Amino acid sequence: MLDKRNNDCSRCEIKPKVENENPKKILIFGLKSIVVIFFTAMLFACENKMKTIRELTALDTIPAEIAKGVRIIFSDSGRIQLILTSPILYQIGGAYPYTEFPQGLHIETYNEQNVVVSELDAEYGKRYVNEKRMEVEKNVVVVNHESGKTLYTESLFWNEFTRKIHNNVFVTIVEKGKTIHGDSIRADQNFGHVEIFNVRGTIEVKDEEID
Repeated sequence: MLDKRNNDCSRCEIKPKVENENPKKILIFGLKSIVVIFFTAMLFACENKMKTIRELTALDTIPAEIAKGVRIIFSDSGRIQLILTSPILYQIGGAYPYTEFPQGLHIETYNEQNVVVSELDAEYGKRYVNEKRMEVEKNVVVVNHESGKTLYTESLFWNEFTRKIHNNVFVTIVEKGKTIHGDSIRADQNFGHVEIFNVRGTIEVKDEEID
């Protein structure tokens, strides 16, 4: 006969087998945590740095001076080279100071006899103080009263040291019945001697010339 007491498991205790945790898993988990913390710290550092850059940039674009009804005379050895007028002027400071003409400007250039030889009009202008150069944009028109040439373009640069103007955008020059187009231009500041690149154009012919 079977002993029923041996089959009674009501008093038996089953203890689960405890295995030692893998030290490699603990190490990997620790490394992952360190990596997450490291990249989080880098993210906050980058955000703080970008915030600082934005703040510094904002300071460099705030006008230090604002003037209205501006008239600026550029001269050399006591002789007037050109006169600039503008409705309003912003003087921006910072590491790279510049003067901005957000409402446009008008420039007159003079010869040695103090006579106006050319005029420039543009809807926007900016002069870089340290570099001594200026750029004008939007509906730029230059007229030379001596040659009768008129230049139309959208952007033009003037170098105060070399006294030259240039650009790398489409230009149109109208002169005595001729219309000339080009992809860029080089000229002196009086718009006297002009060099046009990739020239193409049209010439108006009167009816009596055909006969």
